[in-house]
Amino acid sequence: MLKLITLLLEQPPLVIMHGFNQHAGQMDSLVDQIKQQIPDIYIRNCEVGDGENATFYMTIENQVNELRTCILNDPKLANGFIAFGYSNGGMLMRGYLEHFNHLGPKILRFITYSAPLGGFFCGRSSTCVGKAVPPILDDLVADIIYTRPLQTLIGPTNYWRDPYNLDLYIKHCAYLPKLENIVNYSQQMKDNFLSPDLFVLFGSNKDGAISPWQSAWFGVFADDQDEIVLSMEERDVYVQDLFGLKTLNENGRVKRLNTGLNHMQYDTKEFVGMLVPWLVME
Repeated sequence: MLKLITLLLEQPPLVIMHGFNQHAGQMDSLVDQIKQQIPDIYIRNCEVGDGENATFYMTIENQVNELRTCILNDPKLANGFIAFGYSNGGMLMRGYLEHFNHLGPKILRFITYSAPLGGFFCGRSSTCVGKAVPPILDDLVADIIYTRPLQTLIGPTNYWRDPYNLDLYIKHCAYLPKLENIVNYSQQMKDNFLSPDLFVLFGSNKDGAISPWQSAWFGVFADDQDEIVLSMEERDVYVQDLFGLKTLNENGRVKRLNTGLNHMQYDTKEFVGMLVPWLVME
């Protein structure tokens, strides 16, 4: 009992970031259920811009800056926090981690639910029907998606990783190649990535929204097709340890957990039961 009380007294705050086409209020159910199990936890439920529209029309860089403002404006987060990012929110948390963790407040533990950490692609062998992308992307080709106007106008294009056009992706995708340290290599970003104690990555083979679903575990489609998926260990960026994922994994600090749930079940009793144990840091 004494140990439990001590853990709760030292419980770090939690920052939650909502997903694409959402607003912060849609995370309230998750917040309430977590508080039922950890009554003393402080939770900051962040908003990007005006919520739903901002996740579509705002670049990922600007969305990350909005998240940072939310964090900086809360003095209760000054000593660090556990990060939880749902879907697009997981990408934003990754952006904050790599760009700003050395400046603080620091992410102490990194947790995501069905986040497109390895990027997103659908539209050839892999259908886009029902996926978590703006419908307009279904009808656009890489030559258009990777133009500056589209990269500026539609946020999710900033992590659209087209396996048939990786040269265009590397040269013109506005955000994810930077996080992967493929372009403009930054040792500081790698150091920042390595700073949390654990990466807890919830994904699901029944997700149905992100493509491929293994992107939740840094997986990607193999080159020039969209049927075979490479695990994170099979990727060049992992082998070269460009942003620190190999080091983290070999140190036992990456946990890949298959929930068996669909993309929208982030606030269910089943998922909260899986999540809560990872919110207590010993």
